Amino acid sequence: MNEVNSGPSTAVRKMNFVAIVFSLAALLATTSVHADRDVKRSFSDLGCMGVFDKAKFARLDRVCEECYQLFRESDVLTSCRSNCFKNDYFMKCVDALLLRKDQKALDYMVNHLYGR
Repeated sequence: MNEVNSGPSTAVRKMNFVAIVFSLAALLATTSVHADRDVKRSFSDLGCMGVFDKAKFARLDRVCEECYQLFRESDVLTSCRSNCFKNDYFMKCVDALLLRKDQKALDYMVNHLYGR
């Protein structure tokens, strides 16, 4: 019995798969570089004068994002982030999100990024 070859060989499929994986990896790497640049720009735009720490910035920004998700008020996000998170809105968000137990660590992060 002769089998009819109805599709590409295994080697061709593997090569196509590898090409797709490399293309996706390149796309993700490019996106990551642009995202890092945007975060650093956002860092200085917010008035942060301290040492940029991606993890600390992301943690504080997440507090503001979660606060926005909770209240759905357009000015919450901007106000929470203003003055490099060193403001009353940020403190109110910490309270609203029941993060008082993390207050000391969050204050340290704010002061580290604020840098004044």
